[in-house]
Amino acid sequence: GPPRSGNGAEAQRPPPRAAAEPEEPLQLHRPLCDCDECEGLLARFVAKTLQTKGIRFKCRLCSEMIVAKSSAAGHFQSKHGEDLQAFKKQKSPKLFEVQARSAQRSAAPKISFAREDILRKRPADETKAFGGWAKKEKPEPPPCERPDLPQVEAEPVLTAPPWANASRPSDDDATQMDKEVDGHIVQAQTKRFCRRNVLEVNPTSVRCKLCFKVIGTLAETEKHVIEAHREDFEKEIGIWERFLFTMCKRQPPFGWVCKVCNTFFPSDGATWRHMGKEVFVRREERHMGAWHEKEDRWGHEEDEECCGDGMNVGGGLSYESVKRFNEAARREAELMEAKAQEAMGPQNKPGDGSDDDDEPEPPQVEEGEVRFIQEF
Repeated sequence: GPPRSGNGAEAQRPPPRAAAEPEEPLQLHRPLCDCDECEGLLARFVAKTLQTKGIRFKCRLCSEMIVAKSSAAGHFQSKHGEDLQAFKKQKSPKLFEVQARSAQRSAAPKISFAREDILRKRPADETKAFGGWAKKEKPEPPPCERPDLPQVEAEPVLTAPPWANASRPSDDDATQMDKEVDGHIVQAQTKRFCRRNVLEVNPTSVRCKLCFKVIGTLAETEKHVIEAHREDFEKEIGIWERFLFTMCKRQPPFGWVCKVCNTFFPSDGATWRHMGKEVFVRREERHMGAWHEKEDRWGHEEDEECCGDGMNVGGGLSYESVKRFNEAARREAELMEAKAQEAMGPQNKPGDGSDDDDEPEPPQVEEGEVRFIQEF
């Protein structure tokens, strides 16, 4: 038989490939290739097949120990080139595609100096482009600006103040003594409103400051004020309740607190009763000062607004109030003048014509001669 070689691996080695096969693409990306694509694939192959062994590294393919990780790439390129090439073909097969010789030997691309090639813009189109750039479509106007849609006028939003819709505290837990204190507070408020709106002219005639009527006695005028001007009284009570809502603060877990004296109460009704007692019954200085400050500010908010005359009258009076006072003064002057004429009698009434002829004529003023100055 044929002689056997001493090395069995050499006997089983496959025959070399024919020279006619296209090996040019394989020459470009062999195991020792250092292009960017091959370096990236080599790093991925090293991370896949290198195993950490304590402070050293071990190859998973041949179990050989590697001292440093930096020398692992050379180990795989020299001893595991076939596995590396198979990994490259699997992960990036486009590197090993056979390219046509005409494409490899094609000439360099022609350099164009055209405007479109240099600026890399779209060709100018008068209908759809501006200077080579595509025009953006104008956004549609909002519905409130479109003429074809019906325009609905927005109603003004009126936000009520927090004290307008707030509920008053209930008196379910009030004792008999608390109800008596509430009665004294209401009586003090009514008496204060009546005394502020009456003007005592003399012991037998008293004037109402709200409607300027002259009524008999003080008691009758106070009764007239509380009955005929109930709306003004309710307005003043509304200012008082606004003051209570502002000065009574909810502070859990204790309950309610008076912001003037920082006294705690179990309920809001007790706090309101405390404020009314201190202001109208005891007339405590701190509570009275806080109430007068808020009353002066809130009570004249409407009067301080412009009433059409372009100016505001000082002292918290509106233009309409000044006109009413002037009208009342004019009527009083006319009444006094009529009474004075009646007291003079019919013989001294003006317009008789008896004394008209006796009145001396006023002296005539002599007019001098007009001369021009010629000295200068």
